[in-house]
Amino acid sequence: IGHYPDNTYRLFRRAAADFVEVGPEHIVPGNGSSELIRLFAEVCLEEGDLALIPFPTFGEYENQSLLAGGAVKKTEIGKDGLPVLCESDLNQAKALFLCNPNNPTGKLLSREMVLDLAQRCEQKGVFFLVDEAFIELADPGQSVASIAPSMNYLFVMRSLTKSFGVPGLRLGFGVTNAALAKIMNLARVPWSVSSIAAAAGVYLLGCKEHLHRSRELIGEERAFLIAALQSLGLEPLPSSVNFILANIERSGLSSERLAERTMACGVLVRDCQSFGLGKSYIRVAVRGREENKQLVAALEKALKCRD
Repeated sequence: IGHYPDNTYRLFRRAAADFVEVGPEHIVPGNGSSELIRLFAEVCLEEGDLALIPFPTFGEYENQSLLAGGAVKKTEIGKDGLPVLCESDLNQAKALFLCNPNNPTGKLLSREMVLDLAQRCEQKGVFFLVDEAFIELADPGQSVASIAPSMNYLFVMRSLTKSFGVPGLRLGFGVTNAALAKIMNLARVPWSVSSIAAAAGVYLLGCKEHLHRSRELIGEERAFLIAALQSLGLEPLPSSVNFILANIERSGLSSERLAERTMACGVLVRDCQSFGLGKSYIRVAVRGREENKQLVAALEKALKCRD
């Protein structure tokens, strides 16, 4: 820490490249997902360009598209989990965003489904950002990162923050073709990733066994938590990741009120109004058994309490 970071992040790029089985020239280091989304928007969008964003999903896609001067059109998500896109949408658009697995729904699309959409974007000349921040906690076999170097418009994001539970490090990387990676690395703020974060990233990317154990634990605890939420009269949606979106409409409480009550018990749940879902949804994290029991107890107390 007595010197500035290596702004090429040679060691981290090599570790990230090995992790997703591509060459290091295809890697774009980033200070977490937010910087990578901003870089994508800055490089791929010009004033007035249209960005297509499925709804509901992570709000930063819209924020960064607007900051880059673009226009945003929200598209519905079909029952299959894919954005509903007509040919005129793609003909007019400059960029498309997709979160897989999606946040906040937890829906995971297959690799084949995403590749089909990527091919449509290639044919139309539409830049396609696939955010795989949570895929290592779901099924990494569905990732499209390894195919990104061979495509002209595909940019795939990964987040060590999510995969390894280290949000304080602010670290992630993007995978794309060499030409676009070079442009994005030049556009990146110098030394945006600290030396400590980059070194930690090299170590963490070698911990694949940890990710395997994490997926097993998440699967067990998610099943426990879904059953518990259902027993409380809530309606959890099917999920592939370490969080669950639940419809609480039958409780008679707003998401804001329920979140306030659980917070009074020392437990935080996500009020999903920020995703544009109104006051009928909360998102809960899948954690260890004891913490999950605390969550269920807090929700039970909050639901029974009547002002």
